[in-house]
Amino acid sequence: MFFVGVLLFIAAEIASFVVVAEQIGFLWALMILIVVSALGPFVVRRVGFAILAHTRERLERGEVPTRELLDGLVVLIGGVMICVPGFIGDALGLLLMIGPVRHLVIRSSGHRLAQRVQASPMGRGRVIDTRTRPLRDDLPSLSEPPDDSAGS
Repeated sequence: MFFVGVLLFIAAEIASFVVVAEQIGFLWALMILIVVSALGPFVVRRVGFAILAHTRERLERGEVPTRELLDGLVVLIGGVMICVPGFIGDALGLLLMIGPVRHLVIRSSGHRLAQRVQASPMGRGRVIDTRTRPLRDDLPSLSEPPDDSAGS
């Protein structure tokens, strides 16, 4: 399914290039793609530094910068979309550089992910609670040599 989505996205990028090239000319369309792809890293760098500043502020206050980490991930995804030539990817990538749009994407993705996690049944997997601590009997003793009988 992922492969089909990638193929459809590539087809849409080619179609959008053909439409733009018919309107403004092939060389202009090609030049726009090259310029936007070349300027993309500068936009990502500027937005990324702003997110990094917010992350440092939250860390200095002793808070966990969860929102900033998610912002950084979305900016990274948007940066990749900008750097890969194509009008649709450039437009989506540039939209992800806008704070309110980025927060909307994070919020809607979080809600969708939460619904999938709640709706998915537990299979044969094992749940591990990281908040509990092992019992004293479960911890290996430093004075006892390790048990090598399992390997023999």
